[in-house]
Amino acid sequence: MVSHLRQRAVVSSFICTPPESPSGFTFALFKRSQQVSTYPGKWAVCSGSIDPTDPSPEDAAKREILEETTLSDADIFLLRKGKPFSLVDEALRTEWTIHPFAWQLKDGAKPIKFDWEHTEYHFIKPAELDSMDHVPQLEVGLSRILVSPETGKDLAVLRDDHESGAKALALKALELLLKAVQSGELASLSTCEEFWKELRWRAWHLAKNGRPSMGAAIEAVLFRTLENIRQMFLTSPDGVDGVLLSLVRSGTEAAIKATIEAKKQALEGLAVHFAELVESRHDNEVITKIVTLSSSGTVTQSLATIVKRLALQNLSVKLSVLESRPKFEGVAFVNTLLKILEEQSGGNTNLEVEIVSDASVSTVVADADYLIFGGDKVIPNGDVSNKIGSLTAAIVAKTLNPKCSVVALFETDKITGSGFDAGHMKVEYNDEAEVMDAWPTSAVLALEMNQKLGYHVKVKNAYFDWVPAKYIDHYISEQGLLSRENIEQQGTESEELEKRIFGDL
Repeated sequence: MVSHLRQRAVVSSFICTPPESPSGFTFALFKRSQQVSTYPGKWAVCSGSIDPTDPSPEDAAKREILEETTLSDADIFLLRKGKPFSLVDEALRTEWTIHPFAWQLKDGAKPIKFDWEHTEYHFIKPAELDSMDHVPQLEVGLSRILVSPETGKDLAVLRDDHESGAKALALKALELLLKAVQSGELASLSTCEEFWKELRWRAWHLAKNGRPSMGAAIEAVLFRTLENIRQMFLTSPDGVDGVLLSLVRSGTEAAIKATIEAKKQALEGLAVHFAELVESRHDNEVITKIVTLSSSGTVTQSLATIVKRLALQNLSVKLSVLESRPKFEGVAFVNTLLKILEEQSGGNTNLEVEIVSDASVSTVVADADYLIFGGDKVIPNGDVSNKIGSLTAAIVAKTLNPKCSVVALFETDKITGSGFDAGHMKVEYNDEAEVMDAWPTSAVLALEMNQKLGYHVKVKNAYFDWVPAKYIDHYISEQGLLSRENIEQQGTESEELEKRIFGDL
């Protein structure tokens, strides 16, 4: 940051056609009018300052797009974001921090209607940008939202996976990176410098643009792996050029495989810590009553452990599982848990299970000892993002039954730094068909008819919500019980790690 220059944070939005469309990936380029204060007559994308009232750069980008083009959430969706960068314009005595985004037009999007800031616009291919008289370093922003076809396919794998939990998605991201190193685009690079740079870009996009609502776990495993590689090969006085490419490749493969194996082993310790909490608080009741929801691998392992340990003391567990609409993960969770118990101990008669509708949560938390859930993302103040319904269950539990302990179970990989994008604290909505698939056909047809008649009815399919820290009694990770201070420190370390790895990109 240059002290004598004014500082401006701006968004730069590339409004795009679908990469798979007949015309391929194109984006809208606008000619700035003579009435704007900066770069009049130059070609640019939809851009503007980030205001203090904008919750996040993403929100600022959406606001600017609406103001300048009339396009809204009904017309566009976030395809991917690019890593922010800075540039200095001495003539304007300004240092710009630019946050690039790619927004894809939805099917049926309304036409762009530009305002006074622009005089015309055209959709162009990336290769055509060089021939346009554009604002400074627009090509840098473009390079940061473009990805190779291979990377695009990998991002789609993560984006379209609505079955896996955060841990499973993190493992999948590692496997995709490993494949790229072994036989994909990264395997064809010829210098260490190229390899290290492209490896980081691939990891950055997988972490930030694969599945942002579950991105903390993906970021943590990818970034920690990169840090291990950096420590092995890139801290020598000669830097990256002082290492043989073959060693960097083999070391990278080994580091990714080691992280995958470590992730698979991490749950055992977490499950034991949860069991120890329950045992330490046991008040001689024969039955421990637990409520949970969704289908978390962390919760599954923890419950399997506590059931087995209490059975050794001739104590029982009554488990109430919310069905977890719209995809009924609760049912799948129960079947997985019972299979684990069958394989490990030949079944268990000390466990009673009931599956109840989400709307029945008040009936099961009223006398529960524990409400437990996983965490897809944890921010430094202790708030936890998890399957939709977690917040409702926590509020109802603490209201009806203050003695019920609300416990969040997660690996420390799920903790993200204070720089976490507030835009992703919003509810993630997905395909409405997942909700409607459970309805009677007659109900679906009747609703569709009413929509055709002009009635404004939307079906909304929320996946996640946030449970504020005030509703959570205990946080348990593979490191044991965590305090809010522990979580904040982990978040700080996460931010510092990202800066070390990506600071020069």
